[in-house]
Amino acid sequence: MCPTTPSTEMTTAFPLLRLPYLVLMPILEQMEFMDRITLSVLSKRARMFVKLLKMKCNHINLTLKLGTIKMQVCFDNREELKVNMYIHKYKVDLRYGNDHISWWPGLPPMHYVLPIMDVTHCNSIKQFIVGRVCEYDTLPILAKLQKINEVIVEDSISYSFSPESPLENVLKNVLPVSSAVTISADADKAKYLREIFKGNFVAVTVRGLIQVAP
Repeated sequence: MCPTTPSTEMTTAFPLLRLPYLVLMPILEQMEFMDRITLSVLSKRARMFVKLLKMKCNHINLTLKLGTIKMQVCFDNREELKVNMYIHKYKVDLRYGNDHISWWPGLPPMHYVLPIMDVTHCNSIKQFIVGRVCEYDTLPILAKLQKINEVIVEDSISYSFSPESPLENVLKNVLPVSSAVTISADADKAKYLREIFKGNFVAVTVRGLIQVAP
Protein backbone atom coordinates (compact mmCIF):
# COMPACT_ATOMS: atom_id res chain seq x y z
CA MET A 1 0.00 0.00 0.00
CA CYS A 2 1.40 3.36 -0.99
CA PRO A 3 1.52 6.04 1.70
CA THR A 4 -0.97 8.83 1.36
CA THR A 5 0.52 12.18 0.52
CA PRO A 6 -0.91 14.96 2.71
CA SER A 7 -2.85 17.55 0.77
CA THR A 8 -1.09 20.86 0.39
CA GLU A 9 -4.24 22.71 -0.64
CA MET A 10 -5.20 25.64 1.55
CA THR A 11 -8.67 26.99 2.15
CA THR A 12 -9.07 30.61 1.16
CA ALA A 13 -11.60 32.72 3.02
CA PHE A 14 -14.27 34.26 0.82
CA PRO A 15 -14.90 37.97 1.60
CA LEU A 16 -18.69 37.68 1.44
CA LEU A 17 -19.49 40.93 3.21
CA ARG A 18 -17.13 42.88 0.96
CA LEU A 19 -19.15 42.12 -2.13
CA PRO A 20 -21.06 44.99 -3.74
CA TYR A 21 -24.56 45.40 -2.36
CA LEU A 22 -26.28 44.36 -5.60
CA VAL A 23 -24.22 41.16 -5.66
CA LEU A 24 -24.43 40.37 -1.93
CA MET A 25 -28.19 40.65 -1.42
CA PRO A 26 -29.21 37.97 -4.00
CA ILE A 27 -26.72 35.61 -2.33
CA LEU A 28 -28.25 36.23 1.11
CA GLU A 29 -31.74 35.74 -0.31
CA GLN A 30 -30.74 32.26 -1.53
CA MET A 31 -29.36 31.22 1.86
CA GLU A 32 -31.31 28.88 4.13
CA PHE A 33 -33.03 30.51 7.10
CA MET A 34 -30.69 28.98 9.69
CA ASP A 35 -27.65 30.12 7.72
CA ARG A 36 -28.99 33.67 7.73
CA ILE A 37 -29.50 33.60 11.50
CA THR A 38 -26.04 32.22 12.23
CA LEU A 39 -24.49 34.75 9.86
CA SER A 40 -26.35 37.62 11.52
CA VAL A 41 -24.85 36.97 14.97
CA LEU A 42 -21.26 37.04 13.70
CA SER A 43 -20.96 40.82 13.45
CA LYS A 44 -22.94 44.04 13.33
CA ARG A 45 -22.12 44.42 9.65
CA ALA A 46 -23.49 40.97 8.84
CA ARG A 47 -26.62 41.68 10.88
CA MET A 48 -27.16 44.96 9.02
CA PHE A 49 -27.39 43.16 5.67
CA VAL A 50 -29.41 40.17 6.92
CA LYS A 51 -31.90 42.54 8.54
CA LEU A 52 -32.68 43.93 5.07
CA LEU A 53 -34.19 40.53 4.17
CA LYS A 54 -37.16 41.45 6.40
CA MET A 55 -37.47 38.16 8.27
CA LYS A 56 -40.16 39.61 10.52
CA CYS A 57 -41.40 37.47 13.37
CA ASN A 58 -44.80 37.54 15.05
CA HIS A 59 -43.49 37.53 18.62
CA ILE A 60 -40.69 36.26 20.86
CA ASN A 61 -40.90 34.52 24.24
CA LEU A 62 -38.02 34.01 26.66
CA THR A 63 -37.81 31.47 29.47
CA LEU A 64 -35.13 31.58 32.19
CA LYS A 65 -34.80 28.40 34.22
CA LEU A 66 -31.93 26.62 35.95
CA GLY A 67 -29.07 28.13 34.00
CA THR A 68 -30.80 27.99 30.61
CA ILE A 69 -32.37 30.69 28.47
CA LYS A 70 -34.93 29.36 26.00
CA MET A 71 -35.87 31.69 23.16
CA GLN A 72 -38.94 30.99 21.04
CA VAL A 73 -39.21 33.09 17.87
CA CYS A 74 -42.65 32.64 16.28
CA PHE A 75 -43.41 33.57 12.67
CA ASP A 76 -46.68 34.11 10.81
CA ASN A 77 -46.21 30.89 8.84
CA ARG A 78 -46.44 28.95 12.15
CA GLU A 79 -42.76 28.10 11.97
CA GLU A 80 -40.65 28.58 15.09
CA LEU A 81 -36.98 29.24 15.69
CA LYS A 82 -36.01 27.69 19.02
CA VAL A 83 -32.78 28.83 20.62
CA ASN A 84 -31.52 27.16 23.80
CA MET A 85 -28.67 29.02 25.49
CA TYR A 86 -26.85 27.21 28.28
CA ILE A 87 -25.38 29.92 30.46
CA HIS A 88 -22.73 27.89 32.31
CA LYS A 89 -21.72 25.68 29.37
CA TYR A 90 -21.41 28.60 26.92
CA LYS A 91 -23.36 26.50 24.43
CA VAL A 92 -26.09 27.52 21.97
CA ASP A 93 -28.57 25.20 20.22
CA LEU A 94 -30.74 26.43 17.33
CA ARG A 95 -33.65 24.53 15.80
CA TYR A 96 -35.86 25.54 12.90
CA GLY A 97 -38.02 22.82 11.39
CA ASN A 98 -35.73 19.86 10.76
CA ASP A 99 -32.57 21.98 10.86
CA HIS A 100 -30.39 21.91 13.97
CA ILE A 101 -27.15 23.74 14.74
CA SER A 102 -25.07 23.69 17.93
CA TRP A 103 -22.00 25.71 18.72
CA TRP A 104 -19.89 26.94 21.61
CA PRO A 105 -19.53 30.71 21.10
CA GLY A 106 -16.85 32.88 22.60
CA LEU A 107 -19.40 35.22 24.16
CA PRO A 108 -21.94 34.37 26.86
CA PRO A 109 -24.95 32.78 25.11
CA MET A 110 -27.40 35.45 26.28
CA HIS A 111 -25.56 37.97 24.08
CA TYR A 112 -27.26 36.39 21.07
CA VAL A 113 -30.78 37.33 22.18
CA LEU A 114 -30.57 40.98 21.13
CA PRO A 115 -29.04 40.30 17.67
CA ILE A 116 -31.76 37.75 16.90
CA MET A 117 -34.43 40.19 18.08
CA ASP A 118 -32.91 42.85 15.84
CA VAL A 119 -32.67 40.74 12.69
CA THR A 120 -36.26 39.48 13.13
CA HIS A 121 -37.54 43.04 13.65
CA CYS A 122 -38.86 42.40 17.15
CA ASN A 123 -38.69 45.32 19.58
CA SER A 124 -40.21 43.60 22.59
CA ILE A 125 -40.59 40.28 24.37
CA LYS A 126 -44.16 38.99 24.54
CA GLN A 127 -43.61 36.79 27.59
CA PHE A 128 -40.61 36.52 29.87
CA ILE A 129 -41.12 33.36 31.92
CA VAL A 130 -39.03 32.93 35.06
CA GLY A 131 -38.73 29.46 36.55
CA ARG A 132 -36.29 28.36 39.24
CA VAL A 133 -33.37 30.77 39.12
CA CYS A 134 -29.79 29.74 39.86
CA GLU A 135 -27.34 31.90 41.76
CA TYR A 136 -25.55 33.04 38.60
CA ASP A 137 -28.61 33.58 36.41
CA THR A 138 -28.73 37.32 37.14
CA LEU A 139 -27.44 38.47 33.78
CA PRO A 140 -26.49 42.08 32.96
CA ILE A 141 -27.88 41.56 29.46
CA LEU A 142 -31.40 41.36 30.96
CA ALA A 143 -31.16 45.06 31.71
CA LYS A 144 -30.83 45.72 27.97
CA LEU A 145 -34.28 44.36 27.15
CA GLN A 146 -36.26 47.48 26.27
CA LYS A 147 -39.82 46.20 26.57
CA ILE A 148 -41.56 43.10 27.94
CA ASN A 149 -45.31 42.68 27.56
CA GLU A 150 -45.66 40.26 30.47
CA VAL A 151 -43.41 38.72 33.10
CA ILE A 152 -44.62 35.34 34.36
CA VAL A 153 -43.01 34.06 37.57
CA GLU A 154 -43.45 30.31 37.89
CA ASP A 155 -41.23 29.78 40.93
CA SER A 156 -43.60 29.35 43.88
CA ILE A 157 -41.07 28.70 46.66
CA SER A 158 -41.27 31.38 49.33
CA TYR A 159 -37.55 31.76 50.04
CA SER A 160 -36.95 32.54 46.36
CA PHE A 161 -38.57 35.92 46.97
CA SER A 162 -36.34 36.91 49.86
CA PRO A 163 -34.31 40.14 49.53
CA GLU A 164 -31.23 39.89 47.29
CA SER A 165 -32.20 36.39 46.17
CA PRO A 166 -31.33 35.42 42.56
CA LEU A 167 -35.01 35.63 41.61
CA GLU A 168 -35.46 39.09 43.08
CA ASN A 169 -32.33 40.32 41.30
CA VAL A 170 -33.72 39.07 37.98
CA LEU A 171 -37.06 40.75 38.64
CA LYS A 172 -35.35 44.05 39.44
CA ASN A 173 -33.99 44.00 35.89
CA VAL A 174 -37.11 42.98 33.98
CA LEU A 175 -40.07 44.41 35.91
CA PRO A 176 -39.24 48.09 35.22
CA VAL A 177 -39.71 47.48 31.46
CA SER A 178 -42.75 45.20 31.84
CA SER A 179 -46.39 46.11 31.21
CA ALA A 180 -47.88 43.20 33.17
CA VAL A 181 -46.81 40.59 35.68
CA THR A 182 -48.29 37.23 36.65
CA ILE A 183 -47.04 35.53 39.77
CA SER A 184 -47.91 32.49 41.85
CA ALA A 185 -48.02 33.56 45.48
CA ASP A 186 -48.97 32.47 48.98
CA ALA A 187 -49.23 34.15 52.37
CA ASP A 188 -45.53 33.76 53.15
CA LYS A 189 -44.53 35.94 50.21
CA ALA A 190 -46.75 38.93 50.88
CA LYS A 191 -44.05 41.03 52.51
CA TYR A 192 -41.79 40.54 49.49
CA LEU A 193 -44.51 41.13 46.91
CA ARG A 194 -45.17 44.65 48.18
CA GLU A 195 -41.67 45.65 47.11
CA ILE A 196 -41.87 43.84 43.77
CA PHE A 197 -45.18 45.42 42.76
CA LYS A 198 -44.15 49.04 43.17
CA GLY A 199 -43.91 49.29 39.39
CA ASN A 200 -46.49 50.96 37.18
CA PHE A 201 -48.13 47.91 35.57
CA VAL A 202 -51.13 47.76 33.28
CA ALA A 203 -52.12 44.42 34.83
CA VAL A 204 -51.04 42.42 37.88
CA THR A 205 -52.23 38.83 38.31
CA VAL A 206 -51.54 36.98 41.56
CA ARG A 207 -52.39 33.29 41.62
CA GLY A 208 -53.23 32.10 45.12
CA LEU A 209 -54.37 33.68 48.35
CA ILE A 210 -52.36 36.54 49.81
CA GLN A 211 -52.83 37.81 53.34
CA VAL A 212 -51.62 41.37 53.60
CA ALA A 213 -50.75 42.55 57.11
CA PRO A 214 -52.54 45.72 58.21
